[in-house]
Amino acid sequence: MTSMHDIEKVSIEQREFSGPSPVQLTTEQFDRLFLTPRTDMSDRSSAGVQLKFGNPTPLGLIAFLLVQAPTAFIQMGWGGSNAAANAVLIGPYYLLGGLGLILSGVMEWIIGNTFPSVVAITFGGNWLALATIADPVHGIASTFPNRTSSPEYNKALMFYFAFWTFLTSVYFVTSLRSNIALAGVFFNISFANGLNAAGYGELGSGNLVVADALCNAVKAGGAFEFVVVCVAGYLFVALMLDSVDMSFRLPVGNLSNARTNKTKLS
Repeated sequence: MTSMHDIEKVSIEQREFSGPSPVQLTTEQFDRLFLTPRTDMSDRSSAGVQLKFGNPTPLGLIAFLLVQAPTAFIQMGWGGSNAAANAVLIGPYYLLGGLGLILSGVMEWIIGNTFPSVVAITFGGNWLALATIADPVHGIASTFPNRTSSPEYNKALMFYFAFWTFLTSVYFVTSLRSNIALAGVFFNISFANGLNAAGYGELGSGNLVVADALCNAVKAGGAFEFVVVCVAGYLFVALMLDSVDMSFRLPVGNLSNARTNKTKLS
């Protein structure tokens, strides 16, 4: 015969393992919080989404901001700074830009958000790559005859930033299904990458006259990065306000309903 003690034990175990009821999100709330349009696939086909995990998107944004902001300021030469000042940021590049964004991307992948996951992991890899290039422990620049002034060194960076221009342009197009703020981030960072690629390309060609002129273009790239910081910072604040359910919200320009998606067309 089942005792009262056994009944109480089963009741306690059910309470421990059942956990809290998941929060139901509307389509608009999902699009806003996770920066990705909700599709009609799998468990997202219902009117709401069962949110069982925390939102990793603000983590990715703030990790990006904490390294992109000082990098943009140095690139623009604020306070008399120059490229040598980037050496101070090697630690943040590794631990914030790299580790923070990759962790955010993995968490986005776990909850099924493909677009934010790919963006966060690739940007995290970018900061790790830049940290490795600049880290004197690896001595990458010292393998070239003229170190960072060597044409080969600068040509390699030109190709790197050129492909990043392509990648962020793709991100810009895909972000048009998300919101205006996120699209603004990728629009401006695409120009910044393009200007950086042009500057390193001229240095790699040994065209110092043009390269001197393009130093201003590199500073302009830093200005585009500053715009990116401002827009991404605004988006971060908007998501943080949403995360604590504040009584007011910052508009981000939702675009998820502006275009008909493939699922609806089919």
